[in-house]
Amino acid sequence: MRIDFSKLNALLKEDTVLTYKMQYQLFYSPGELKGSTLWFADGAAMLLDHGLHMFGEEEVLDRFLGELPSGEYSLFGVACSLLPLLQKHFAVIDSDEDCTAYTLSPEDFTGTPEPLDNLAVTEAEFVNQHWTYKFPGSEEYFKHIIKAYPSSVIRVDGKPAGWAVCYDAIDDMVNLGYLRVLEPYRHRGYGRMLASSLVAKVLALGKTPMVHILDSNLPSRNLSMGIGFKPYPKKIFWGTGIKK
Repeated sequence: MRIDFSKLNALLKEDTVLTYKMQYQLFYSPGELKGSTLWFADGAAMLLDHGLHMFGEEEVLDRFLGELPSGEYSLFGVACSLLPLLQKHFAVIDSDEDCTAYTLSPEDFTGTPEPLDNLAVTEAEFVNQHWTYKFPGSEEYFKHIIKAYPSSVIRVDGKPAGWAVCYDAIDDMVNLGYLRVLEPYRHRGYGRMLASSLVAKVLALGKTPMVHILDSNLPSRNLSMGIGFKPYPKKIFWGTGIKK
């Protein structure tokens, strides 16, 4: 059946926070959809690429999940409210990362941004070396997002001492992530400086900044809320599942 992408886009815009990644994959990075499978009907959508994304009415998602072949899947940013439905179709579900999404409105911004430079593409290798989640090709990934989106960096003696980046921008929102201050330079206020600088750059583009923070990461949560981020009430999780 031919998919009406205008209707699909309208559905996903009903909750931009929960669906930002599906929107990005479908409408802003179509080259990454090769080999993906998309389910869509009035009321719900589900996308399988490197992970399984879903949004919408449980009755429709129930049908989609019934069509999903048996096997192991990564679950990407799924609403915790859908866990009972997933448990119906999956023999095992491991929730690796329970987290909360936070967004910031211009009127709530309380940071005091300084005019920090963007990262240089030549610094992608250094940034990647310090990334906990690096993977084959992640250096190229950092080169791409440094070229495509705002970033902020603090340099000491010409080398990055701390940085923050953006990724996966859609029309009205961009994800902020990987704020890192190297160990020798912590407790100097660099984290707040980097976050404030990057938020200001994103707001200047007319986009809403969003961050995902593990519920166990109290320093990041306190930093983000301290400059105006507000928690989104719908909880989400990342994990894996074995489909029956």
